[in-house]
Amino acid sequence: MKNWLTFLVLLFVLPFHSQTSENTISGRVTDVWETPIPNVNILLKGTQRGTQTDEGGWFSLNAQANEVLVFSSLGYGSYELVLTKTEEILKIVLSPMATELDEVTLKKRKRKTQKDILAEFPENTNLVKTSRGVLNKDRSSSSFQVISGKDLVATGPDFLTSLLTYSPSMRVVRVPEARVYLRRIAYSMYDSVRAPPKAIFDVDGFIHETAPTYLSSHDIDRIAILERNAAISRYGPMGVGGVIVINTKATTQVDYSEVDKKYDNSALRDSLNELFIDQSRNVPIPPD
Repeated sequence: MKNWLTFLVLLFVLPFHSQTSENTISGRVTDVWETPIPNVNILLKGTQRGTQTDEGGWFSLNAQANEVLVFSSLGYGSYELVLTKTEEILKIVLSPMATELDEVTLKKRKRKTQKDILAEFPENTNLVKTSRGVLNKDRSSSSFQVISGKDLVATGPDFLTSLLTYSPSMRVVRVPEARVYLRRIAYSMYDSVRAPPKAIFDVDGFIHETAPTYLSSHDIDRIAILERNAAISRYGPMGVGGVIVINTKATTQVDYSEVDKKYDNSALRDSLNELFIDQSRNVPIPPD
């Protein structure tokens, strides 16, 4: 009789256990540029169980087939995914969320000319001259930092050593030629072997693929470090690795005496056109 009762218990418990067993779900969350998004909230719908992505956009949690994962992050739209195969590695792409304004009031403001802007350059330390026109930190839609040449300490082989103090995530490779990487991208076992995009340099309006190590700290008037969105919005796809803008003291002195100098923004317009014409960069990648 005892053996018979044990058999009945196993008959009912084992099927229930097999249906509710959980597996580890792994995956990665990126934006439309395939840039990892950290701190994305991931919740199993209808439960209090969840997790967040790490600095490389990776996550893992235990879940069952047919459960619903809800992905959400500040500035991005939410995304729901029904788990059909718990053994696959998920690829999730979140798109920026557009915010609707109920009412917008437009105030007419006199537009400053290049002459007016350049006249402010000596006192306004938030202005930086680029090959795409004058960039104002106060009015830019993307955040970036501007460093005065006075704050660069002449240590190490070149000015990049001092610049590391202001950008801790920056990495400098000097062999065989000086290259700079603005972000330390965290790779895991799921990543293929590939090098992160390197930063380019805009020195007094001229683009350099490698670091201008011939400059000393004493030659530099100010430096702006543009990462990710700030660089891409200004330079298009060529700025995907970031841009370091350098204004030297020599060019600054020339501009003071030639305040009528014109800055051509056609390069900025062309880079933006190239950015949005390339539709493959803007189409979200559906999960496999």
